[in-house]
Amino acid sequence: MDCIVVSHFHWDREWYRTFETYRARLADAVDRVLELLDADPDYRFLLDGQTVVLEDYLAVRPQRRAALSDALHAGRLSTGPWYVQPDSLLPSGEALVRNLLYGRRVADPFGGGSRIAYVPDSFGHPAQFPQLFTGFGMTTFIYWRGNGSEIDDLGRAYRWVAPNGSEVEALLLRDGYFNAACLPADALDAATRIAEHLAHAPDDGHPRILMNGFDHMLPDPHVGDVVETLSRLTEWPIRRGLLEDAARGPLPTMPVHRGALIGGRLANLLPGVWSTRLPIKLANRRCEALLEGWAEPWSAFASALGGPDETPALRLAWQQVLYNQAHDSICGCSLDAVDLQVRARYDTAEGLARETTTRLLERLAGHDVERRTPDSATPDIAVFNPSPFAVTDVVRIALDPYPSLKLPVGQPEFPALFIAMLEQTGFTVDGRPARLIDSDDPTRARWLPFQPALDLEVVVADVPPFGYRRLRLERAERLDDVVDEGRLIGAGDIRVAVADDGTLDLDLGGHRYRGLFGLEDRGDRGDTYDFDAFFEDRGAALLSVSWQRLRHPSGLQRLLVTRVYSVPAGADAEHRQRLDNEVPMTLTLEARVAPGVSRVDVRVRLDNTARDHRVRLLFPTGAAPLDCVAATTFDIGAPPIDRADDLHWLHPAPSTFPHQGWVYAGGLAVGAPGLPEAEVTADGTIAVTLLRAVGWISRVGLGSRAQPAGPMMPVEGAQMLGRLEANLSLSGTPDLAALRADELGLRAVIAGAAPLLPPDTSLLELLTPFVHLSACKPAEDGDGVIIRLLNAADVVRPAALRLGLPIASVESVRLDETPDGDAVRRDGDTLHLTVGPHALRSLRVRFAAAG
Repeated sequence: MDCIVVSHFHWDREWYRTFETYRARLADAVDRVLELLDADPDYRFLLDGQTVVLEDYLAVRPQRRAALSDALHAGRLSTGPWYVQPDSLLPSGEALVRNLLYGRRVADPFGGGSRIAYVPDSFGHPAQFPQLFTGFGMTTFIYWRGNGSEIDDLGRAYRWVAPNGSEVEALLLRDGYFNAACLPADALDAATRIAEHLAHAPDDGHPRILMNGFDHMLPDPHVGDVVETLSRLTEWPIRRGLLEDAARGPLPTMPVHRGALIGGRLANLLPGVWSTRLPIKLANRRCEALLEGWAEPWSAFASALGGPDETPALRLAWQQVLYNQAHDSICGCSLDAVDLQVRARYDTAEGLARETTTRLLERLAGHDVERRTPDSATPDIAVFNPSPFAVTDVVRIALDPYPSLKLPVGQPEFPALFIAMLEQTGFTVDGRPARLIDSDDPTRARWLPFQPALDLEVVVADVPPFGYRRLRLERAERLDDVVDEGRLIGAGDIRVAVADDGTLDLDLGGHRYRGLFGLEDRGDRGDTYDFDAFFEDRGAALLSVSWQRLRHPSGLQRLLVTRVYSVPAGADAEHRQRLDNEVPMTLTLEARVAPGVSRVDVRVRLDNTARDHRVRLLFPTGAAPLDCVAATTFDIGAPPIDRADDLHWLHPAPSTFPHQGWVYAGGLAVGAPGLPEAEVTADGTIAVTLLRAVGWISRVGLGSRAQPAGPMMPVEGAQMLGRLEANLSLSGTPDLAALRADELGLRAVIAGAAPLLPPDTSLLELLTPFVHLSACKPAEDGDGVIIRLLNAADVVRPAALRLGLPIASVESVRLDETPDGDAVRRDGDTLHLTVGPHALRSLRVRFAAAG
């Protein structure tokens, strides 16, 4: 039996201790590793699968850079390929690409990162992982969690094939990434224990990987003696090495697996993390959408048009997001103190992405470097579209002039737009009445008592692909909403009505749906890792329903529905049952329809006052879920409806599944970006988890999990007391591109006098249907723009892109942005290529120099 002993540690940056506490221990551990490298010429060590370890260590040990670099260049240390070991299912596909790109950037000065797709501890893996990894030249995937019953036939080594046909060698660490960890001090004792363990393992012809390390552990200094002793005891070929020594790549003789790895046959899957601390999932999705959909593409185009280089700002924002996508961080299974730090990083990233986008759009729309608002009560408005096709949608315009106050010779002077707001005037946009809104942004400047901070809402039609429309703002008679107690709103062929119980009835595209946004409340005796239902549960009782209808002359119509429920206040001390005393819990819906917009937008607010429960929103479709699909990582897939046969599983199969923004069944698409846990029941009801409130990182004695998953520490913050808000949508299509456009929307800025981009110009237009724009970003090396397309269909699709800037050159590239030699044809300003089934295609486009 060929054995490779890999000394390593798995380093969670934060979990049941804070980042700085763990970094203090990281400094000790890496110091010790470097000492062992000096003392033992055969010593090898894996610094986990994330290069952020190098940054974290060198930030407090800059004097050890040379020693670290020498060991990495010599191949005695290994790290990467990730920047941060991510959760595999919650981040977007593009965020996972950024993670690997950032990992490579950090590792390259040290001789390069590992070429092994190493994911030791994440909670399941998406079906498209092989395509992601081969896009970075990696052909071996080494992991622990995620297999279902298929592993009984596959064995430890198999070919994992993605939906597009990409394949990697998958090597399962069947006994975890710690099967030779924390060795006894006596070498003979340690070797004997390992030999006894290996004696029960079949020799299947693949190298046996002995992982000599564990979470946050100092290295075993005597591993060389243990290996020598083990070799004498067994006469097996045993050597010290790194993961690369076990990799061979996919072989034709290996068994094949297709599909996601979201089972619990051999290890805890821990699917409850999909709904733990949902505010951080919502913040993550906002940041991803801002960066991928707005800041990156407009930064790429603005640079080509002579605007500022915003790459440093993008990298700062992505760095904060990637820190948070470590599995214990984004999954919410950490201390409350860690959750506070995670939220702060998302605040930083969101602010950077939002303000960088605003600066880019204002420069493109005509502002100079100072970005001063024209001193006019009726400035022009530029409305931007980040989608590669024309979009009609509602846009919100912030009436926020800059500077908002000047002091010439010490006397206060306010801009004309500020004065107009003080006068509570109304406005039109290109002659159409705009809805005036009191802004809920607490950061808006207010210099006078009772000074309003106002926004406008208006529908803007046919904003060009990756372009903008310039619209005229005019003062007019103020037109407010007409408010009454009507039940029905509508636009086009959409009708929404409130039922007596506060649910919504919807007529959409010839279909009629009843009881949408029903509420399910169930007690949860679980922890941050797992939902665990009580055996008996009376759930929530509806106490009251009220509603208002608001209709604006612009055609914008809304229903405000408030439901108050009585729910058990929490669980008893032993978590055997829910408490008898009850507390009121309020759910508020704001449903909106707009002329020319083929969906219903619904703002949901839950004021949670109870502990130890799960709240889900229910969307009955009234049809068997034969056509059920959901957005997944770089794809559209059919989620599980029937529960897996988990008789022999260590961790029972979940009834829920993770998604990437929306679920479709029975002709209804429920958009729920940032609420990544859903279920589709046998009768076709889509259930979206809105809140899960628990009080422990890990508990024992659960019905949903036999083994503990972490430390048994209280986390009051995970009870999610207080307000939670989320944006959902209802539409009739499972179209990936359309639903992404709905999520991104339009953005408006006050226009200036000298635009870098003329209005009504399109910078990027997809001329062919059924192909989705996945990314448009500055190239990592600064040389051109990366444009990535996704075909989520089962057939090859042609794609044609028309660009609005003169093209100097174009080449097809891999995900790692190196050339792949695939064909792309250029016809003037239009690029032609084909995209295979469920495949990604990336292009590097270099634009001709301006002027």
